[in-house]
Amino acid sequence: MSDTISNFEAQFLEERETWTERIRELSVRMRNIREIGEVQVELYSDRQKLLEYSFKLGQALSRINSNYRSEKKNKMMYYSEEHNIRYGSNEKTHLIDGDLSEIKHRIDLIDNHTSFMNETIKTVDHMLYGIKARISLEEFMRGGGVK
Repeated sequence: MSDTISNFEAQFLEERETWTERIRELSVRMRNIREIGEVQVELYSDRQKLLEYSFKLGQALSRINSNYRSEKKNKMMYYSEEHNIRYGSNEKTHLIDGDLSEIKHRIDLIDNHTSFMNETIKTVDHMLYGIKARISLEEFMRGGGVK
């Protein structure tokens, strides 16, 4: 496995841990009604950061997929026309998959990380939706009744 992939894995792990901790922190802060306004603003800001980052990951994934398809075509040409040994269709597929396993692994890493970021966006959306319920609950507990 190359250093680049190891760097991707380490970077993505650190980002997942950072976002998990950030969501946990905001969730705890939502308990204090006095901080709700500030938490809401931070959630909107974080949501935008997540959206932009998710889009960048999508662009990177698109570039790598394009490279993968190009390399796959080149390898198919190599094993079909330039190689001295005649391979069957299944054999070529296995050889190509082996040759391109590092690119495929990178694709899988980015795809997995993108899924995590998209789920984090959904969590932020749920938290934003929950703010209204949190305020209503506080009003009810202070004797304001149900509206």
